[in-house]
Amino acid sequence: MVLLCKDVEFHEFFEDFLFNKVEICDELKNKIIESRKIYEREARNGKVYGYSTSLGALIDRQNVYDKEREKIILREHDTNIGRNSPSLLIRATMLVRLIQLSKGNSPVRLEVVERLKEAINNDIIPVVPILGSVGASGDLAPLSRIFRCLIYGEGMAYYNGEKISCQEALNNKKLDIMNLEPGEALALINSNSFSTAMSMINTQLIEKISDLSLDVVKESLNLSGCNNQHYSYAVFETKKQLGVKKVIDKLNNSCTDTPRIQDPYSIRCIPQIYGALYDAIEFSKEILKREINSSSDNPIVFSGNVYHACQFHAIYSAIISDFLKIAAIPVMNSIERRISQLLDGKINRKNDFLLKEKSVVGAMIMQYTAASINAYSRGSNVSMSSHSIPTSGTQEDVVSMAPNSSLELMKINGLFLKLVSIEKAINMFNEAIEIPDPKDLLEKSYYNLINRNDLNKYSDILSFFF
Repeated sequence: MVLLCKDVEFHEFFEDFLFNKVEICDELKNKIIESRKIYEREARNGKVYGYSTSLGALIDRQNVYDKEREKIILREHDTNIGRNSPSLLIRATMLVRLIQLSKGNSPVRLEVVERLKEAINNDIIPVVPILGSVGASGDLAPLSRIFRCLIYGEGMAYYNGEKISCQEALNNKKLDIMNLEPGEALALINSNSFSTAMSMINTQLIEKISDLSLDVVKESLNLSGCNNQHYSYAVFETKKQLGVKKVIDKLNNSCTDTPRIQDPYSIRCIPQIYGALYDAIEFSKEILKREINSSSDNPIVFSGNVYHACQFHAIYSAIISDFLKIAAIPVMNSIERRISQLLDGKINRKNDFLLKEKSVVGAMIMQYTAASINAYSRGSNVSMSSHSIPTSGTQEDVVSMAPNSSLELMKINGLFLKLVSIEKAINMFNEAIEIPDPKDLLEKSYYNLINRNDLNKYSDILSFFF
């Protein structure tokens, strides 16, 4: 059990919170209770969005509260379609929403927040299709599906390794159906937690895959030989980029042979190319840490008052996912080129394509697969945050498209790991005595990598597209 009482650091989100049970400290519980009182007081004294108004472009239409109104809000916003999201992504979404709600800037009762916490702790994870959010006005569709399940028992959930009805999952833990009070349905769904959770997981994965890639690079350098001057501390001392130092530390002067004064760029420039990605990751982690600890509601409660704002807009998460896609592609380009170099007899110092006795093409065709993956990845490297399409008439005229951006990054992460596995398979091919079956090598190298560095916890996400 981990205690939620202060801002959650990026690494804490994954190391302490995501896979464990959570409790909220009394200080935060009291803030949640007080915020609901303030919200109700202000709503009685004047017009507050979502309390008695309709939503979106229909804000001027009055809705008198009855017990069905909040339930109808969730139902009418539940429009996600497509393949079901990986369950870990939805658990991360629920955790992000819990952290945000615990700040006491959201107009929900404590018992509603406690229901979300109990669902996380009892591993009741709603089944949520992946497509439907534009990442502004909140992630309305996926969050509606989540809270229809957790509040009203509607829909399906993953529970104890099975897919069962939400009602049955709640019953198993003696969690009764609840009735939301005015404004609570909006408060639950008017959030960017789905977008932010996707960016969080993708950022975590791209760092883990980069670390594995450098492990494989060290294997490749044994095959190619290299000039250790390329990875010396003189490089960092004169470049001054922290990512460069991180790469040099990880490579740790891996070369024993120095056959060339200057290596091809895919070998020589590893500290600079990977270093830029690592620095992009560090920047992204700081932005996302602030986002999960921020309000993502409209309206918000602050300092005894209710404010209407745009906290739900997921533009930060959208731009981070776009940013990391851009930073990943040069690394992936370098991997594909390094694979090609490793098959060059002048670099591997054996023969072209690592031909063995009786080989016809050796490891030649594995580079074809790498080229295919790399080309596909480049095609997915599109800025989705620039593709705003207005929603709700002209009221919501600039949206973030953050989930779309993260979906493309999720795709690139899966391809990134597969590309790393090809480089590893090339090294395995080199070490084999007899002619190996490349199909077997590719499977073995992939499973070798995904079972390292806790990546197997994220296997459903990494294999979501391919």
